Amino acid sequence: MSEWRKIRIQDYYKEAVGEEEYTYVTPEVYEILANTFRKEAHAEQMRDLRNRTAEGYTEGDTEDLLMESPESLEDMVIRQMEIETLQKAMQTLSEIQRERLHLYFFEGMTTREIADRQGTNQNAVWKSIQSGVAVLRRFF
Repeated sequence: MSEWRKIRIQDYYKEAVGEEEYTYVTPEVYEILANTFRKEAHAEQMRDLRNRTAEGYTEGDTEDLLMESPESLEDMVIRQMEIETLQKAMQTLSEIQRERLHLYFFEGMTTREIADRQGTNQNAVWKSIQSGVAVLRRFF
């Protein structure tokens, strides 16, 4: 049993239900799970950074924005109004632009991954994202 690695199931499967909290996997399966977990954590961090900055990620500066501060009632109302405006603005975009923006900003996919998924070239995806963002900026 020394070859097997003990893992906590909920560390890798958040919605896991059942009686067993731990299981044993081979070292190969453990590496695959660990790599997938690291990639998902990185993608989530990048989504957070993209959502918090209008200009995108700037090493050193953007990390400071990850520090949470309490939000006032006024700030919450303003944020809600901005969300509603964004939803209206998103409706003006084409379906393909909405999908590309969602994949890029919320799913954390790269333009290459989006292009591969949609069967188009990376430059077309990038231009589509940029023009979509430009349209959205006009609403704000």
